[in-house]
Amino acid sequence: MDVRRRIPVYLMIGAAFVFTLYFFVSPFIYPSDQGGQVPVFNQSPDSVSTLASDVDACVATPTSDCDQEMLQIKNYCNSNRGQNISICSDVRVQEYIDSRGLERPTINTGS
Repeated sequence: MDVRRRIPVYLMIGAAFVFTLYFFVSPFIYPSDQGGQVPVFNQSPDSVSTLASDVDACVATPTSDCDQEMLQIKNYCNSNRGQNISICSDVRVQEYIDSRGLERPTINTGS
């Protein structure tokens, strides 16, 4: 192989190496503010686009995603009692949870 045919191959190998190096090093160069974890129950439902229209959509067509969202709303409201949060005063959230049977009663284990 002559030198002119080797140059494009070396350039491609070099570019692939640089891309691979950047792929593995970039999380350390540009760290995310979440530490690599996805917060689930720490966010306010008002800031996670939980609006009345979302509740309407979930009531109209229940899905497993809606089940998780409604339970998250209820947990958030229970941990922030006494605050004036608009979504916590929506009775449709508890009605949805009750109608889907998402909360099971605690079974007496005898202890």
